Amino acid sequence: MAERTGPAQAQHRAQEQAEVAYGRFIRHTQLCASCRQTGVDCEDAHDLKTAWREARDAAVTA
Repeated sequence: MAERTGPAQAQHRAQEQAEVAYGRFIRHTQLCASCRQTGVDCEDAHDLKTAWREARDAAVTA
């Protein structure tokens, strides 16, 4: 199978980065007592969510 190059590879990488960022956010909110108990994102969760949104937006535009 041929390796993806150019725009196809960029799109694939952007999608993977968005998935990884989302996974990090979800894992954090599952383990963080503050996030679980208050239902409000702590500062770390906020930063992770921001990173996920940026990665998601990059995947859409790639």
